[in-house]
Amino acid sequence: MQKKVRNFMEEYHMVDREDTILAAVSGGADSLCLLMLLHELCEEMGFTLCVVHVEHGIRGEASLSDARFVEEICKNYQIPCQIYHCRALEYAREKKLTVEEAARKLRYQLFQKAAEEFGADKIAVAHSQNDCAETMLFHLARGSGLKGLCGILPVRGLIIRPLLCLEREEIEEYLQQTGQQFCTDETNGQLMYTRNKIRHQVLPLLAQVNTNAVSHINQAANVVAEAVELIEGLRQQAAGKYVRLSAEGVFILQKLLEEPPLIVREVLRYVLAETAGCSKDITRVHVRQLEELFARQSGKAAELPYGMRAQRIYEGILLKKAGTRKPGTAAGTEAKNIAAAGDMEDSAQPVCLELPIGKSMAVSPYGYEICTRLLEKVPQNEEIPKKIYTKWFDYDKIKGTTRLRTRQEQDYLVIDARGSRKTLKKYFVDEKIPARWRDHVLLLADDTHILWVIGHRISEDVKVTEHTKRILEIRVNGGRECE
Repeated sequence: MQKKVRNFMEEYHMVDREDTILAAVSGGADSLCLLMLLHELCEEMGFTLCVVHVEHGIRGEASLSDARFVEEICKNYQIPCQIYHCRALEYAREKKLTVEEAARKLRYQLFQKAAEEFGADKIAVAHSQNDCAETMLFHLARGSGLKGLCGILPVRGLIIRPLLCLEREEIEEYLQQTGQQFCTDETNGQLMYTRNKIRHQVLPLLAQVNTNAVSHINQAANVVAEAVELIEGLRQQAAGKYVRLSAEGVFILQKLLEEPPLIVREVLRYVLAETAGCSKDITRVHVRQLEELFARQSGKAAELPYGMRAQRIYEGILLKKAGTRKPGTAAGTEAKNIAAAGDMEDSAQPVCLELPIGKSMAVSPYGYEICTRLLEKVPQNEEIPKKIYTKWFDYDKIKGTTRLRTRQEQDYLVIDARGSRKTLKKYFVDEKIPARWRDHVLLLADDTHILWVIGHRISEDVKVTEHTKRILEIRVNGGRECE
């Protein structure tokens, strides 16, 4: 079990030596397994462990008892522990959320607070393969797009999920073998909650069809995640061509329909989610409403969730939300993210940020998080990533300081092994990147030239070869993520 989890953590680069890992421990079986395995691995993998527990104020004395249990476990293991108490029921009423949604929102807010207090580099949560399968089925039943069918990702920003390689049966067996007691939340068995219906009714039936159903669903989620990353790049390019912002709202040009149907739907779903400020409750039905509106007469309109209204205009569709503000004001992430993917304002300032090695940084105008790590030894059995937003570079061929920036005069890429150069301007023309977008494309550069046009190609002279000694890995996480 320990070896399996360690290999999984290494496969997804979850931790580095000298990291501080904050484990979210509820006291239930999954989180106790997480705590024990991380405690076993921390010395071997060179990280420091601390714990956070959130008591939601929902289950009275039982909830307080769980908090005391976690505190005692951490005391026995000599692990620093922070306990938070909140009132999820009151928060749910105030924010007009379900109790589940309110508890989750408060929980992750307090995880972040604890991470800041402990100086933690990562936050480990105890999702298993069963949780991923439940999430995928839940999204599938509700009419999710491809992103929802990714289930739960092993790594999302600072959040890591070391137990996503394990099924719940393995976790329970491990705790039984070690004799470790754990808390039981009686609400986990109540079928009034949709996820509990999937957990206790749907998955057991699927296991009768195939005993490996949970594992197979997770495999499918991984394949979908790879496809989503590819589609995300194509969607971003299409949004750059056909989505524009104004003080009136978001314009979706009619020419979008020239793209493949899948890309059309992904652009429409993305625009809806970003304009709404939330992807929850945005389904195929609403995407279809926008698609059908393209075929209707000018002036026709469709009412959509979150107070959004789409109107057919001559050039395409105008989508706006009640209270829409002019881009560049405090309009929320929807304006920033759509602008980053598409038609940013002409007055936007150039970006130039030094890239930290071995750390994460936010590029807020683009909605990106950039994660880097330096591999001092070239992995023997690991393939060079073929993902659009994860790249490897020969670190020793980089000249001077690496920076994230927008284009400058005389920028160029190296395009072949002979060292031939192509100006960035010509590259943009050849790739048919719209002129209005070129000043806002994010680039990775050293002191001499462009290393990577993010979302596109890297320079030939910094590619990893058989002679590479050190590798710089850069991963770009962008846009609104959802479990």
